[in-house]
Amino acid sequence: MKLLDTATLALNTLQHRNLRSWLAILGIVIGVASIISLISISFGMSSQINSRMQGLGANIITISPGGQQAGRFALGGFGAAGGGPRPEGFGGNEGSNQITFQEADDLRQLPGVQYLDARVQGRGTVTYKDKNASLTVVGSEPQAFKDTVGVDVLYGRPLSISDRYSAVVGYSVANATFNDFDLLNKQVKINNVTFRVVGILASSGASFGGSDRSVYIPQKTAQELFNQTKTVSSIVVVAAADHDTDTVAAELEGELISLHQVTKTTEDFSIQTASTIESALTSVTNTLSIFLGGIASISLLVGGIGVANTMFMSVLEQTKYIGLLKALGTKNRDVLKLFMFEAGIIGLIGGVLGIALSIVVSSLLTDFGLPSSLTLDLVAGGLGFSVIVGLVSGLVPARNAASLEPIDALRYE
Repeated sequence: MKLLDTATLALNTLQHRNLRSWLAILGIVIGVASIISLISISFGMSSQINSRMQGLGANIITISPGGQQAGRFALGGFGAAGGGPRPEGFGGNEGSNQITFQEADDLRQLPGVQYLDARVQGRGTVTYKDKNASLTVVGSEPQAFKDTVGVDVLYGRPLSISDRYSAVVGYSVANATFNDFDLLNKQVKINNVTFRVVGILASSGASFGGSDRSVYIPQKTAQELFNQTKTVSSIVVVAAADHDTDTVAAELEGELISLHQVTKTTEDFSIQTASTIESALTSVTNTLSIFLGGIASISLLVGGIGVANTMFMSVLEQTKYIGLLKALGTKNRDVLKLFMFEAGIIGLIGGVLGIALSIVVSSLLTDFGLPSSLTLDLVAGGLGFSVIVGLVSGLVPARNAASLEPIDALRYE
């Protein structure tokens, strides 16, 4: 029997079992759409993270007091501001989980350090007109602010050396917190101290912490505001263009180890670069992809069981028809191919409709602000997987049909 004839017979059989066939197809549709949609979310998140990391500066290094746990994606120049002021005079340098301004000045002298921003930061009550908000306030060195903040100034200007009671606010502070882009050159109060807004930052797009939700003021003023004159909250370093960022980070780490008289295993500070952050985030998104794909695969497995059930019922209903085909000289392999074609067609139709549904779902997710990225490889993989599920589900019923004896099949009631 020719393949075209086999395919035609399989389609005719499916048409005669219209409702049952479509129910089996529906299971495949839901499974394929679930897998593609969920994995596309993880792809979209990964793509969004990578694009933001590329825009935040590969030559920025962030140093946080307090060991590896201090980082927690507090990226400093990568858009984060996190953490509050630390108590001064706690325990000295060795094992103190603190970094002093003197140590920051020592780091500033290392080769490869183009800019260094020793920051003081904490939570502050920011008042504008009749609105109050608790925001992260970052004291930044004005001469380094433009290069270490990680985003451009959208309106106004960056902090300058002559500033004392000036402030630059993040995009979300103006757009969402106070809902007023006319904030430029207006006065705000931070812990009841009056500041003039001289700049509004462009959006960093960061979903964790970030410059979007921070207010930046001169470092000296922040020291007075938070009564923190000896220790820094974080240090942001910009590596020189002619130096490798990871090499500079290693030199900074070595210097701090020497200053704090600690070892690599007992470090009381953490150093992060764009590459280390990207590596950690990639690992998270890859794990998320596997997790979401595994959950969605359960629905496709249920769909495969539905296809198997449909094919078993098809064999039972067509037992006499199979006996007639065999009596007319149809070979076992042709009967096997006939039922495998039925199962494969169910998988193929379910895969195509599942892809169409996933495109609609992906579009809706994007409209609601959830990143979703459909790739050609993902679509092709979903379609191939659906066909394979159909074929595997139909294999046992097809073999049962092929093994029937013509006489027994013709006698079947």
